[in-house]
Amino acid sequence: MGSLFENNKFEIEVQGVKIAVIEHTVHDQQVFRLVFNDSRSPLVISRAKTWNGEIWTSIPQGRQKEAEFYGQEISKHLKE
Repeated sequence: MGSLFENNKFEIEVQGVKIAVIEHTVHDQQVFRLVFNDSRSPLVISRAKTWNGEIWTSIPQGRQKEAEFYGQEISKHLKE
């Protein structure tokens, strides 16, 4: 069984919605669990390498637009 480590917790606010972000490392992969303060369900996202560079993707798949949008917001936060 692989390892799961909680690395970092922070909060971002996007368009008036507060989002608790918990960073984890799973099998040497960085993933982020987003918990929204509105009625939507939590979202788990990670960066994926493609032939066209890196993208943000949801785990499991199906919430790709949210993954890309909130992934960019997380990237902005981490650069600050």
